[in-house]
Amino acid sequence: MVNFKLNAKNFRDAESMATAYLTAYFGNSEIEYPISPFKMLKDDIAIVGINAKRPITRQRFTAAHELCHHFRDADKQVACPMGQKNASEYFADAFASAILMPMGELKTKVNEYKDVNGNVSFDNILKIADYFGVSFESCLRRIAYKIHAVEGDIETKELRKRIRKYHPDNKRQVLGISHEKLYSDLIDNYVEQLRFTPNRFAKYVFENNYIYNDSRMEGLEVSLEEASEIVTDLRNNMQNSEYCAEENEAYLSVAGHYLMYQNIFELPVKDTLNVYDLFKLNKDLFAYYPHPEFGGNARQNNVVISGAKFETVDYHNIFVELNKVNSDIKCFFDTRKNIKISDYIKHVVKIHHRITVIHPFSEGNGRTARAFMNVQLVRAGLTPFYIKVEEKKGYIAALEKADTEKNYADLYECIFKVIIRSHVELSKNSL
Repeated sequence: MVNFKLNAKNFRDAESMATAYLTAYFGNSEIEYPISPFKMLKDDIAIVGINAKRPITRQRFTAAHELCHHFRDADKQVACPMGQKNASEYFADAFASAILMPMGELKTKVNEYKDVNGNVSFDNILKIADYFGVSFESCLRRIAYKIHAVEGDIETKELRKRIRKYHPDNKRQVLGISHEKLYSDLIDNYVEQLRFTPNRFAKYVFENNYIYNDSRMEGLEVSLEEASEIVTDLRNNMQNSEYCAEENEAYLSVAGHYLMYQNIFELPVKDTLNVYDLFKLNKDLFAYYPHPEFGGNARQNNVVISGAKFETVDYHNIFVELNKVNSDIKCFFDTRKNIKISDYIKHVVKIHHRITVIHPFSEGNGRTARAFMNVQLVRAGLTPFYIKVEEKKGYIAALEKADTEKNYADLYECIFKVIIRSHVELSKNSL
């Protein structure tokens, strides 16, 4: 690697530079795909900024792109204007493509998928793109212009039209292709950045953004601005508040959410975890209702959830199933320091799904189960999250896929994405 770094600026061809870097980085080890540009960055660069709002494939491409600049342009004080590219930027783009899709391996995949005429269909290019962890467009262009294995007009403007008509993101969903592995890689290579200790900034964010969005998730139309005075009165006067009435359910729920997160963010953070923490959360959720004793108790009847694609557990078996969940929780929590962070988060997500199926309470199961996910994260020293109203559709679809197919990939991806978004928001508010 030392020799590569010394000679990096002498390369005039991005493909050759990428090949030399991969040889230096992996040595005699077999390359596993998709290659992790985030690990490469972590190994060589102290800090680099990547837009977390961009698709994960774009974030990976940016990471590889910045890696090139690190080796070739670190001593230059040159900034390329937004929306424009100079020769250095084009070189870094070519390097990124060659790092993520090494030509030898790309040709192997093309040979695997090509038809009798030597061409690769768009559907198969999407599969190849998934193998390398890159966008459909970048993979298509590399195959079209470097290997010449795409049938039809590949002139730049025409190819762009064909891409739009193909709708790769929609097709990816149809084919069941998830980016869960790519997000796992990102999470595992930025563990320290995701470390979290409750603080007043985080409490402020969750008292506002989380409570607003989670109430809306349950169909409660509430404006935090309008609710502020009412919620304050409820917190101060409890059941003696003039607003403590069933018709004010939206405000009662918001006040309950507030109490839940006061306790979740309590310092010092507890170093134990138990599934029965659910009951305290549910009790807090209903603390400001006219009959607070309703909260924190297991349901005493069987229920059918309208629109759900699963059957809830028979109420006689609630504690039997919760005990099974508790054993798994304790096992993962006690070994959390010895496993990948992504694996711990996946465990939290699976526990969340199992709790929704057990459906231990008569009301508030979704809100309580989502809050319990954050209990598991905060006590493990990880960033908590909330799901925005506009993210609800994807979250529900992912839950239903887990219900019907026992396939958690989309749910993992959904939660990974919102954890990263929440981390960015909490970091911004702590500056």
